[in-house]
Amino acid sequence: MPLPQAPATEQNLRKVTAVIVTCNRLAMLKVVIQHTLSQNFTAVIVVNNASQDGTQDWLEAQTDPRLHSLHETVNSGGAGGFARGMDYAARQTDCEWIVCFDDDAWPQPEALHNFQSLPLSSTIGGVAAAVYFLNGTVCDMNRPGLNPFTRVQSLIRFLKNKKRTFAIDLSAYEQNTSVAVDYASFVGFFVRSELVRGPLGLPQTELFIYADDTLYTWKLRCLGRKILFAPNIRFYHDCSTTISFEKNRWKIYYIVRNRILFYKKIAGWLFPFFALLLLFSILKLYWKNRAIPHVQALILTAIRDGFCQDTTRKHREIMTLAGVS
Repeated sequence: MPLPQAPATEQNLRKVTAVIVTCNRLAMLKVVIQHTLSQNFTAVIVVNNASQDGTQDWLEAQTDPRLHSLHETVNSGGAGGFARGMDYAARQTDCEWIVCFDDDAWPQPEALHNFQSLPLSSTIGGVAAAVYFLNGTVCDMNRPGLNPFTRVQSLIRFLKNKKRTFAIDLSAYEQNTSVAVDYASFVGFFVRSELVRGPLGLPQTELFIYADDTLYTWKLRCLGRKILFAPNIRFYHDCSTTISFEKNRWKIYYIVRNRILFYKKIAGWLFPFFALLLLFSILKLYWKNRAIPHVQALILTAIRDGFCQDTTRKHREIMTLAGVS
């Protein structure tokens, strides 16, 4: 049965192309595509990261002309997938904005309409949506953040906060107005396509997963463009509240290395003072997962690469380090 078409009444509003990265989650992808195509997106780009579960056949059987499928022969992770999809969206589709999200996330009804109705000056380069779990609670992993290193008061407030989080306060989700933020996740993140073609460029593919989005959006801020958090643009994220390394222990390398890279960027000259606190959080992560095979080697290598800002290590090397053939 063909998927529902977008209403024609919104054709005169700003044009938005959606970019979705998927890998071996066909059942969830079907839900995401249905919800996405029900709204007035100019195009929907799906980057199929070498899935082996029938994803390619299912995508090729779809008939909506807005759906574009890019089938990769190698899994390049979320970073590589979003880079591929955003490049295609910016250069091959007629859009003013690009919005990114995972294959387990989708825009709630009226999300696109609310974005298209949002007044945006030329100084605004990105807009971050409010992301929720299916039960209606805020998805913490997708909360945008503020850089505490820009002001002494902000840094003191961060150090006093027991949770040590840069994320915006939950009260921002209940407001009727947008607020400025310094970085955001790729779930429900809108960015001007002209910036993707120009000075902002594409996400760093060598990051593979984790922090590719926060580093990318922080780069946008460093270019002098503003990022807004818009609480009335809502997305669902059907994911777990925690990251488990039991089945995919190689992920711990990326989460440690890329976290160091991100904090080094936003802290600037203050990073050496913050490094001890960061190392303590990594030690806690190790202690929690110490029973997992190869975790010590993965974390030590990640610390070395992170502090040396070395992103040249190939994914197959990480898999070998994790004892995965």
